[in-house]
Formats: sequence, structure tokens, C-alpha cells
Amino acid sequence: MKKDKKLIVIISLLLIVGFLITSLASYFVSLKSLRSEIILNELPLTSDNIYSEIQRDLLRPVFISSLMATDTFLRDWIVAGEKDKKQVTKYLKEIKEKFNTFTSFFVSENTRNYYYADGVLKKVTPDKERDAWYFRVREMKEDYEINVDPDMANKDMITIFVNYRMYDYDGNYIGATGVGLTVNAVKILIEEYQKKYKRNIYFVDKNGDIKLSGSNFPKSITNIFKSERFSHYADEMLSHPERAFNYQNGNGIVRVNIRYISEFGWYLVVEQPEGEIIRHIFATLMINLGICLFITIIVLALVSLSIKAYRNRIETLHGIVPICSYCKQVRDDKGYWNQVEAYIAKHTAAEFSHGICPDCMEKFYPEYVDKTDDD
Repeated sequence: MKKDKKLIVIISLLLIVGFLITSLASYFVSLKSLRSEIILNELPLTSDNIYSEIQRDLLRPVFISSLMATDTFLRDWIVAGEKDKKQVTKYLKEIKEKFNTFTSFFVSENTRNYYYADGVLKKVTPDKERDAWYFRVREMKEDYEINVDPDMANKDMITIFVNYRMYDYDGNYIGATGVGLTVNAVKILIEEYQKKYKRNIYFVDKNGDIKLSGSNFPKSITNIFKSERFSHYADEMLSHPERAFNYQNGNGIVRVNIRYISEFGWYLVVEQPEGEIIRHIFATLMINLGICLFITIIVLALVSLSIKAYRNRIETLHGIVPICSYCKQVRDDKGYWNQVEAYIAKHTAAEFSHGICPDCMEKFYPEYVDKTDDD
């Protein structure tokens, strides 16, 4: 019995250790493979896809503003002296409705009038803080800028403006034009990206200030360079158009891909926490171990039953076996008498073939014995 138990323990250990090694090896290989997939493929691919959608959804206002800045009707109207204000008002209203923008505008360098879809909003002056954007655009070398400001024409709704410089046919600066989108509308786009790609997505400028983010982004973080997770990567972010790294938070490792969007002058940040992926792999590991345990129990049960059955058959022949002194039949446990070969065949794995021993051959068939000897 001790040997049987020892055998079962050895088989158990071999099965358990084998299943554990196989399952854990599979777990760590899968984990390493998924991490590599996230770093090399998933995050960069997500950034590419989001960038493509940004070009469609967010850069569209840049293209609209570019068209407005080179529109011959608008330039002719300005060069002619801005005589009929209804014409430019109608033009700006059609731009707003046709391209479904939140606002459209033109500020004249000559009159300093701020035109929008409902007429003249005001005159811009350099001494007013809310007009500083125009004089900044007036002096900048780039063709356009994107900035976030309250829109006076729409109850100070926070708006993303595309401010585009305009020139006459001789290359002289004549004003700034463009369109605007509400921040809420853009946030909805970001949240659609996050839901679609299952990533955290937001935009920061070169100073690390959060420019756009979804509603679930922590309100306490306004500048990523001031937070511990990005403080070590500030210089590298500014010197590389694309960068990948990771940081540790309370829920585990977070993989990050940063891409510079030159059209905005902002960085697109895409984050993917590992926690959810690891939970799925760990759940798979637990399922595998459960299956392995179930198989181990079944195998051990079958081994135990086999050993028990084999031992029972062997133990039947132990001890005193009643056998007839004359006919040599054997009495079984139920009191029936059986031929020796039948009894042994029933209680062991042995099989019989019949023959005649030399003594019986000489006793019962002497004529054949003599003949054999003569031959």
C-alpha cells in the first residue's frame, strides 16, 4: 500500500509540475509578446489612425481657413474698400453653414473691423487683452495658428480658432480670417477616439500644457511636465517628433506613444494601460490551471482505480487457496469449484495453452515415447 501511495504521489507531482511549467511558460511568453506588440505595433498604429482621423476631423478647419485666405471674392472685396458689409456677412454665413463650423470670421487690417456671420462684432485694438491674438497673428511668420479662446460672438464659448493670415495680390498683409470649433465638439471627437481604440488620448503643447482631452482626464493635471510620470521625458519629447516610453502608476505599467502634430504645433499623446490586457492573460492562465487540475484529478483517479483493480486481482491468489487433492479443482470465494486454469485465468492476466509433460507422456502414451526415442 505504501508503494502504491508513493507511486500516486510521484505521478501527481510530475503532472502538476509539468502543467505548471507549461502554463507559466505560456503566460510569460504571451505577456512578453503582447507587450512587444503594444510597443512596436498597436500604439504607433493607433497614433497613425488617430492622426488620419485628426486630419479629417480637426485639420479640416485649417483647410477651410486656407481656402478663405486665398478666396478671390474676399480679397477683391477687401481691396475694393470693404464697401458692402452685407456681402462679407453673407459670405461668412455661407462658410459657416456649408462646412458646419461653429463660427467663421474675418478681421480687417485696414479698418480693424471684426466681421462674422451676423455682421460686425467690434473693432480690435492693441490695448485690449482679448484682441491680443490678432496682433500676434499680424506679426507672426507662419501662415496660421491654432489657439483656444472664448468666443465673444457666441457667449464666450471656449472655442478652437484657426487664425489664418491674408495677403493681397501684391503680398501685402490685409487681415486675418478663419473658422472655429467648440472645445466640447472636439472633446466629443477625442472621446470617440478613446472609445474606438480603447486608449487614453489627449493633446499637449510644447510647454506640456494640456490643450485638449476627454472628460475622464484628471482635472488636477494641467501640465504633464509637472507630473511625476512625464517629468523625466520633457527634454526628449521636445527633441523627438515621435517617442515611446512607459511609466508606472497605481494600477500598473502604462505604455505611451507621443507624436508631434506639426499642423497644430501640439503633441498627440496616446496611453494604453497594461492592466486590462494582463488581467485577460492572467484569467486565461487561471482557466488553464483549472483545466490542468481537472485533468490531473481524472488521471490520478484512473491510475488509482487501475492500481486497486490490479492489486485486487493479485491479492486473490495470496494466502490459502483450497484445492482438491484428487482432481485438483480450486474452490473460489463463493464456494464453487473451478478448474485450476479457469480460476487462475479469472483472477490474473495469465492465459493457458495445453500440452503433455514428459512424465504423463511416458505414463499414458508409452508407445509414442518409445517411437520418439527410436527415432
